[in-house]
Amino acid sequence: MRIPYADMPPPAAVRALRGRPRWPFAAATVALGALGAVAAWRFGHTMAGGPTPSPDGTFTAAQMARHQDYRDGTWTMAVASTVLGTAAAVAVAATAGRWAGPVAHLARGRAWRAGAAFGVGATLAGVLATLPVRAAAYGWGRHFGLITQPPGGWALDVGKATAVSAVVSAVAGSVALVAVIRSPRRWWAWLAGAGATLVVVGSLALPVIIEPLFQRTHPLPDRALAADIRDIARREGVDARQVLVNDASARTNTANAYVSGFGASRRVVLFDTLLRDFPRREVRVVVAHELAHVKERHVLWGTALSAFAVLPIALIAFGVTGRRREGRDGVDTGLVRVARAAAVVAVCGVVAAPASNLVSRAMEREADATALRVAADPEAAEGLYTRLVTTSLAVPDPPAWVRWWFGTHPSPMERIGQARRAAGGG
Repeated sequence: MRIPYADMPPPAAVRALRGRPRWPFAAATVALGALGAVAAWRFGHTMAGGPTPSPDGTFTAAQMARHQDYRDGTWTMAVASTVLGTAAAVAVAATAGRWAGPVAHLARGRAWRAGAAFGVGATLAGVLATLPVRAAAYGWGRHFGLITQPPGGWALDVGKATAVSAVVSAVAGSVALVAVIRSPRRWWAWLAGAGATLVVVGSLALPVIIEPLFQRTHPLPDRALAADIRDIARREGVDARQVLVNDASARTNTANAYVSGFGASRRVVLFDTLLRDFPRREVRVVVAHELAHVKERHVLWGTALSAFAVLPIALIAFGVTGRRREGRDGVDTGLVRVARAAAVVAVCGVVAAPASNLVSRAMEREADATALRVAADPEAAEGLYTRLVTTSLAVPDPPAWVRWWFGTHPSPMERIGQARRAAGGG
């Protein structure tokens, strides 16, 4: 598709952005209300955390001091990375009047090319802005003995992650710019549809395309544990054919497990560090927890909620960036509009983090409760949560702001308290 771009100086390109309708904000408010109502209907019963016991007596003062030192650094770097990444998106939008014309010229007036170039450029800007913090976080983890990956391997993973993000952003940028130019009044609907599609495709593709780029997996070799897993799956009423072990020890000493994908791409992945460092009883609790995610269809729910959340974000972006009152944007003015929309999306992502984390914690609490019931071993559950704290240098009861902005799981002490109550220990 070739669309003539307006050959105008940058200030004029910016002035050409006219018309900011108000109705998108009202529509976004309604959509957000509906999204919140559905999330509350499905997960409201586990959104509130239970009583949290004191970590005193469970962890020593020396342990908590060392863990606090490590986490103070990681929290600081997480905040810095969030601020720098968002600032990069805003800076790209703020300077769009200067670079939009040259990019449109290099794309020879083709919207899809210019949009792809913007997507790649925006990705690189974000990566370069946050790279020093990411390097510092890598060095911090190496210093505390949690990260085992050599610098070359870490750099390679950063490069692969950047390439994947650039491809996704190029597609999104192309669709967005073509939509802005061809449908000045309804490009928000294009953006919402394309964004929701990317969310669903990403969830399906993650286990079979993306994850293999960063890890190697193999079937669980322990036959006795495999039999345990089949028994747990039978009691939870789920299919556990795809239980894999990855090579996490090549990168970290921490232990974890996760479930990803749905339908034919669904799989449960156990870190090899979990099998190496944790007793069998505690591994059974982890497996019961991950299979509970499958039973409760948490990946499907998370994908659906995320896909729907694209709609209010697209409406807000449309309301903020506006549209031309007459005619169509050229490629250059369209690029300015898309850059501003991308900045709005970045800011919305940060603002929405607490709500997203609230739903994530609710899912985790639901999975914890199912694991306690099915594994029927609350002592092992308490041992698991305690050992996870010591092996990952976690803070047992992190500050409220950390739980609010970064807490995808209940705090360790909340989970320990839940296991104690299940054991009748209060």
